Amino acid sequence: MTKPISAAAHAAIDAAMARLLATADDRATLTIARLASEAGLLSRTTLYRAPELLGRFQAALKQCNADCATALAVTDRIDELEAEIAMLRGRETDEMRELRAANRNMTQHIQAQAARPRAGTTNRKASA
Repeated sequence: MTKPISAAAHAAIDAAMARLLATADDRATLTIARLASEAGLLSRTTLYRAPELLGRFQAALKQCNADCATALAVTDRIDELEAEIAMLRGRETDEMRELRAANRNMTQHIQAQAARPRAGTTNRKASA
């Protein structure tokens, strides 16, 4: 049977775990070795003699990794949606350009039709 850890080591590990998990901006640095170093332990061996603390830390790591993966998935989805918005705005711009060109073309046809005299009509000024 392994020797249990002291109350001071238990408290140091607990405090180090709380500090690491509270300030963990870089998820890659959350390791057992880092926890041991943060707690001021000489080696990881002391952590392995406290399976309840080690289990809590590993559960917290899993939760952090799940949260990080969710955050990455959300960020990826946001990037996809922003790219889709940019593509749709480009399409909208193209459609608007085509509609304006069609509008100009129809306006020119209407003006040309209005300027041409109709067949079978007489100029009223000439007959008066």
